[in-house]
Amino acid sequence: MTIRTAVFVACLVASGAVLAKEKIPKDVQLFIKTADACDHFAGEFDGGLDEKRQQEIERGVVKHCQLAQRQLKQLTAKYKHDAKMAEIIRMHANDSVISFR
Repeated sequence: MTIRTAVFVACLVASGAVLAKEKIPKDVQLFIKTADACDHFAGEFDGGLDEKRQQEIERGVVKHCQLAQRQLKQLTAKYKHDAKMAEIIRMHANDSVISFR
């Protein structure tokens, strides 16, 4: 495991602990984790990487960003009358999620 991957995993674990304390529904917690993973992989793009690593990153972007976009659409509709959840969802709908394909 690379240092960058270890830091990413630690951030996910920490964000999960914080989210659990705030009584955020599981589906919203899952979206936040998926959106964070999408943003992480999108930030990994670098023209100087070897082809194998670049392909791994591209697969990660597609996997997480595609799922996060679907979740965003579903959760936006589901929580449209819940201002608190709608704001949390909007706060985590990062550019990587919104602009994917």
